[in-house]
Parts: sequence; structure tokens; C-alpha cells
Amino acid sequence: MEIDINKPIPSIQSIEGWKQVKIEENNEPFVSLNDFAPNYIQVKSQYFEQKIKGALEICYCRKGVAQKLVEAAKHLPKGYKFLIWDTWRPIEVQQALFDNYKAKLLKNNPSFERQIIQKETEKYVSLPSLDIFKPSPHLTGGAIDLTIIDEKGKNLDMGTGFDFFGEKAKTDFYELKCTDNNELTFRNNRRLIYNLLINFGFTNYPEEWWHYDYGNQFWAFASKTTAYYSLKLLDVEN
Repeated sequence: MEIDINKPIPSIQSIEGWKQVKIEENNEPFVSLNDFAPNYIQVKSQYFEQKIKGALEICYCRKGVAQKLVEAAKHLPKGYKFLIWDTWRPIEVQQALFDNYKAKLLKNNPSFERQIIQKETEKYVSLPSLDIFKPSPHLTGGAIDLTIIDEKGKNLDMGTGFDFFGEKAKTDFYELKCTDNNELTFRNNRRLIYNLLINFGFTNYPEEWWHYDYGNQFWAFASKTTAYYSLKLLDVEN
């Protein structure tokens, strides 16, 4: 398969309304990405390193997601790998992330109405939900946060770090604003990860360059199809 890694990132549609997407759970098992394909994937569990209560050192995802990641990684430049930051989360981690960001917004914007704070929080951190019909995406095993590292193990510069909540995190930000060599680098690095993952069936959450989905409601909404990953408790395949 030939992939145009320099293809511009399009303006990605909003996924508002994703909770209405139908799910037909296929019961695909979880696998650990920590040792799934070390020649193509490395793991650095961000929330475990941040010592968020309940966060796991091992990054688990659905088997189909892991297989697609490896296929995409085979098309990276020689020596490059995907670096996984986060995949499936326990509900207590999702709750902590939501509460922490909401509290930060309230502190910085004390005059904002409650509805605005709630909407802005959900823009970057999904509402913690154990509802099997509209689960938080990271509770399905189909959402993944990642970047690319080069042959020396250095993160490619994407213009922001992980969990940067602001306009520059938008996946297509540097398609719209690219005025110097640094921004050209950011744009090209985002194109690389975007074009590889999109070509292997993933979809991107447009507010976060690092967030990709497969099989869950985010993915199904963007793909105009039915989801097949719902809420799933950890059940790892031996």
C-alpha cells in the first residue's frame, strides 16, 4: 500500500451527536500494547506516570486496534515507532481527569455559567459514563492517545504536548496557520501520523491531534456506520 504522508489534513467534521450512534458489541478481547509488537510500538503510560489514582502502567486496547496500529507502524520511516500514551481507562481515572479539568476551568473562569463550564470540559475530557449505550470512548478499548518517536527515541514535535487543551491542539491547526519552519515541521509531523492512521481505518478527534479511534462511537459517527466496541471491563486475552 502506498500512502501519501504529505497529504493535507482536511477540516474534520464535528462529532457532536456521537452518543446517538448504535453499538453492536462484538466482544473482541483486550491485549497489552506494552509487549504486543515492540519493534513497532512503545508505551509510556502518561496517567500512570502522573500518579493519577487507578491509572495502569500497562496500556490495554482491543485486539483489532493493536493489529491496525502495527500495520500502520510498518509504514513509518525506518527506525520510527508509535509511542502510546493512553488507551483503555478505568472509570476512576476518567472521573479524575474530568473533575480536575473542570475545577481548573472554574478557577480560571469564575464568571462562566455552569453550562459553559460543562461544555468546555467535555470538549477535551469526555463525561465519565458507564452507560453501555454511550460509554466514555476510552472505556471501550477503541480510543488511543499516541505520538511518533524517531530512531533515537525522541518525540516528533507536533507543536504541543499531550493534553494541551487549546486551539493549537486542533489536528488541522497548522494547516491553517503555517508561517515559519517550526510550524512547517509541526504540520508535516501531524500529517504523517494522521495519514498513516486514517489509511488503516482510524478516525481522529478533531480537537486533539493525538487522539484516534477505531470501533467505538466516535469512530462510527465519523465513519457513518455502527459501532462495535461498547463499555468493556478489562478482560485480557492470554
